[in-house]
Amino acid sequence: MGGAERVFAMPDLGEGLEEGEIVEWLVAEGDEVALNQPLVEVETAKATVEIPSPFAGVVAALHAEIGSSVPVGSPLVTFSTSSGGPGGGPSSGPPRATPPVRKLAKELGIDLASVVGTGPDGRVTDDDVRATVGPAPKAVGTVRAAVAANLERQASIPQVTTFRTIDCSALEAFRARLELSPLPVVVAALCRTLAAHPALNAAWTGEGIEERPDVHVGVAADTERGLVVPVLRDAAGLGISAISDGIARLAESARAGSLTPRELTGATIAVSNTGSYGSESGTPILSPGTSVTLALGVIEPRALVVDGEVVARPACTVSCTFDHRALDGATVGRAITDLVGTLTSLERLEGLPR
Repeated sequence: MGGAERVFAMPDLGEGLEEGEIVEWLVAEGDEVALNQPLVEVETAKATVEIPSPFAGVVAALHAEIGSSVPVGSPLVTFSTSSGGPGGGPSSGPPRATPPVRKLAKELGIDLASVVGTGPDGRVTDDDVRATVGPAPKAVGTVRAAVAANLERQASIPQVTTFRTIDCSALEAFRARLELSPLPVVVAALCRTLAAHPALNAAWTGEGIEERPDVHVGVAADTERGLVVPVLRDAAGLGISAISDGIARLAESARAGSLTPRELTGATIAVSNTGSYGSESGTPILSPGTSVTLALGVIEPRALVVDGEVVARPACTVSCTFDHRALDGATVGRAITDLVGTLTSLERLEGLPR
């Protein structure tokens, strides 16, 4: 097979991560691969992902050993490529299994080739592996170390947090009618707010402020691997139901460790539901690439002054952490006031896309 050599470097795996650990090569030197065929399984601090081939051709060289860490941008695979279009798959491919299943087998020291797959098209499932030896051990120490390093980098950004306590009577009535949690409603309201206050969706580049017209919302998810912030892309074009479905899908993938690099990159703003574990309020650290993280505290009865009288109303504290290089307090304050105005008005909530 003739053609030129092309080097494929470790791609950006998202969330400011700078390297990935080779878990398993899914091809070998000399294999012919097709465009988008899985090449390698890589573990990061946030997920285990399969990286597809960007070329069709023959694998000329693999540049990393299993277990080694490869920095983003470093050579990963060298291909001999042809101009004849995508080629076929390898002559003898590896057992079919998802990245989490491959990780489980690796942790247990099981050769996947020895496991009979009962899934679709003979795919090896989690149950197939567990049926061989029983429950798998958990190994999260190195993951926590990587998460800690990422948080230290983010903490170097000058960040300020502002707070607002809001009456959630309208929000609770509205979301109960839709039979949804408050989070997708808040995300929809935030997207509406960004249309009038686009500065919150901008970013500091080191040379100036970059305006970004597309809204990609990072939604924090708590997993056994640590905090993960998958990205709900083009959220401003979604209705509340689609936002709810998207958040649920991303959270499930985050817990399974099967998020793709695209689902971990590109957030322009982030939201964290700290109330899901009972927290009244918090000061979240900014997600990579964002200038704002909004945190929603627990909604519970509080004493509020309404029409001059102290009454018990469902309420929560909304906190907004922002990058002071890109935003000032007055800009953020006006935007949060607008957001609170939507969340406390049944009429404005009714106007959000469903």
